[in-house]
Amino acid sequence: MRAFTALTIAAAVSTIVVAAQSKPPAAPGSDAAIRAVADQYAKASLAGDAKAVVALYTDDAIEMPPNRPMIKGRAAVLKYYEEQFAAAKINKLTFQHLDSHSSGDTGYDVGTYSQTLTPTKAAAMNDTGKYTVVLKRVGGAWKVAYAIYNSDLPPPAAGR
Repeated sequence: MRAFTALTIAAAVSTIVVAAQSKPPAAPGSDAAIRAVADQYAKASLAGDAKAVVALYTDDAIEMPPNRPMIKGRAAVLKYYEEQFAAAKINKLTFQHLDSHSSGDTGYDVGTYSQTLTPTKAAAMNDTGKYTVVLKRVGGAWKVAYAIYNSDLPPPAAGR
């Protein structure tokens, strides 16, 4: 029964993603609008546009990247993404949404990611991982309030 339910959910998500790509933008209160923020994030990340990424965040957002302390506030998040985009070019970034939901002015998106990036001083690498993003509705638009993510790759070895 669980396998059937998982297949049904996967088919529904695939249908929604395909439908969302061929229809006008989702209404601000819909769960598709929550997933649309991830699409905007991917587009800005692929362009290396830290300002466009940060425009998706609340003023008091908290970013929780792996292997470092929390980053608090839009200005600090901007600095973080400027550093990240200077250190590596993201060549490919896709999301698989496992669960996206909104209720009132709060929403979340949980899923996995796959990316290819090229560090400035190294060869291109592939990475997969998982994420949870909590969003809040601000002025009618969904904004990232909390983002946590981590890679499926092992952490870097000490001294590297």
